[in-house]
Amino acid sequence: MLVFTDCRLDPKALQTLCEFGHTPIPCPPHPLLDAPIASHPDLLLFLTDDRILTHADYAPALAPALPLETISEQLGQKYPRDVLLDAALVGNHLVCRPDATSQALLAYAKEKGATVLPVRQGYAKCNLCIVSENAVITEDPSIARALSAVGTDVLHVAPGHVRLPGYPYGFIGGASGCDGEHVFFCGDLSLHPDGARIAAYCRLHGKIPISLCPGELCDAGSLLFFDAGSGD
Repeated sequence: MLVFTDCRLDPKALQTLCEFGHTPIPCPPHPLLDAPIASHPDLLLFLTDDRILTHADYAPALAPALPLETISEQLGQKYPRDVLLDAALVGNHLVCRPDATSQALLAYAKEKGATVLPVRQGYAKCNLCIVSENAVITEDPSIARALSAVGTDVLHVAPGHVRLPGYPYGFIGGASGCDGEHVFFCGDLSLHPDGARIAAYCRLHGKIPISLCPGELCDAGSLLFFDAGSGD
């Protein structure tokens, strides 16, 4: 399985992903984004079942063999123009700030029969570690309330314990990713004050928590997994 990562992801984390049989695809930086987040996959890509939505001026930076579909809106440097693709599909709900989300992504949700679940937090995927179709981890109270209201099981954890160089802190969603069997964390999960709760929650929902590398959890813009054969 392919996994899109920040091009600056810790080499040990990349090595561990490879040991689990995944092929990392490092994302180069987008020149319009602030340097600390310029190569964050969750700002640059949205993965569907069979294609990859991305920005028109970013597509040339990706491998041409990938099933790319470009969006019409122009990425901006400042919030909320930088969150065009920073949405999260949780079960049958697309969690996003609709007025800041690409129309192509909203159309995909309609095509899939998914309901748009509006939240004020534009960095929706950054703020969501998706454990399963009905289980998520987040620090954001508004996202937690919105998903709980539609029956999603939510683990609400303490904010501020994920490193993001250049910013006061990052988010648990940006520090993680799920391949369907494992929930991978960029760093050592045991160093997070809610690490034991997070690990137990993953196991409760049938997933194996994996710490990819030593050190405090780091927001790397999410690990986005894509089955390259899903469109065959």
